[in-house]
Amino acid sequence: MTALKFKDHLKGDPQIWFITFLLSLFGIAAVYSSISALAYRTSGTTEMIMLKHTFFVAAGLFITYVIHRFNFLNIAPVAKILLWVSPLVLLYTLFMGHEVGGAKRWISFMGWTFQTSDLIRLVLITNLAAMLARKQNSMDKFKHLWPIIIWCGVLCGLLAISSFSTSVILGITCFMIMIIGRVPGKYIFRLSVSVFIGLFLAFGAGLVSKAFFGKYFGRTETVINRTESFINRDLDGNDLIGGKIGSVSMQQEQAIAAIARGGWFGVGPGRSAVKHRMAESYSDFIYAIIIEEYGLVGGLGIMLLYLWLLARGLKNIATTTQAFGGLLSIGLTLSIVFQALAHMFINVGLGPVTGQTLPLISKGGTSILFTFIAIGIVLSVSKNQEFQTISNRAK
Repeated sequence: MTALKFKDHLKGDPQIWFITFLLSLFGIAAVYSSISALAYRTSGTTEMIMLKHTFFVAAGLFITYVIHRFNFLNIAPVAKILLWVSPLVLLYTLFMGHEVGGAKRWISFMGWTFQTSDLIRLVLITNLAAMLARKQNSMDKFKHLWPIIIWCGVLCGLLAISSFSTSVILGITCFMIMIIGRVPGKYIFRLSVSVFIGLFLAFGAGLVSKAFFGKYFGRTETVINRTESFINRDLDGNDLIGGKIGSVSMQQEQAIAAIARGGWFGVGPGRSAVKHRMAESYSDFIYAIIIEEYGLVGGLGIMLLYLWLLARGLKNIATTTQAFGGLLSIGLTLSIVFQALAHMFINVGLGPVTGQTLPLISKGGTSILFTFIAIGIVLSVSKNQEFQTISNRAK
């Protein structure tokens, strides 16, 4: 009886539900294990920080439940309105937003502070899926596709000023959605050029600002310094690799040390030694701490869960009878998985340091909620397909 009621309430793909619950629970354990240094710096307690994180996870799961009960088709009109507001939101963030770690990425709304890149990513992917779904029968006409291409370039370019890595991930996601959406190759190339121009203008604005005003604009200096540290070369000619303090790859070096210490099976939950001296062990570098405590076996297990999530997102596009639902599902899933893979690659030394967290696992606030919103939409798509399948069988 209980199992029946449980199934009646949680609609959609049960495997996505399982993956979401598993990653969320593991995230609570990983955050609790890695926040001792944060508690010391903030004069708080690990228990209070963990409870706050657990609250956001619980709130996120509730939001996922609420959203997955709605018809995903109702999302498109709201996203279309937000699309026109998005450039203003990004500009407001850039000039009036909260600055943390030298970057203005946050704004306050109704008492909540959230990172606007999470909203922009959700809005752009939803609109891209809706536009492509409407143009499935006219893909050969550029006049029907140029708005999509321009919007991707504009929003990725504006986003790159404050969060270059997030912009790149979003651009790649849009690229993949257009490939899956059967857009001709010549138009996908134009999308790539549009996004590249947006990134180039954002990066170039920083260099021009430095040349004329003696101060970098946006994240240009950070991108240069972190790239220098990764390739160990001086790119800006200031005779320093990694900025004023030399190499800024200290966190990455500590991450490599944590991974080496973990070996195949890890040192055990809560026994990480590196977490005490790593500034972002609970967010940007939590995957390295996971490997230290659970070993390469545990790290590979987490990676497989994200790949499993991607496979379920792909299943939605293979089985849904509505182009919008399929493209929306795979777009949001790709966004989550690409962010996770970027986080993992950086943690193991395969890319320059960025501020990418591990979705559903890293400590966070509103960023967690936006991830749960995306998963709720994906579940809504799978629920709708499930209902259509049952209806077709009944006919």
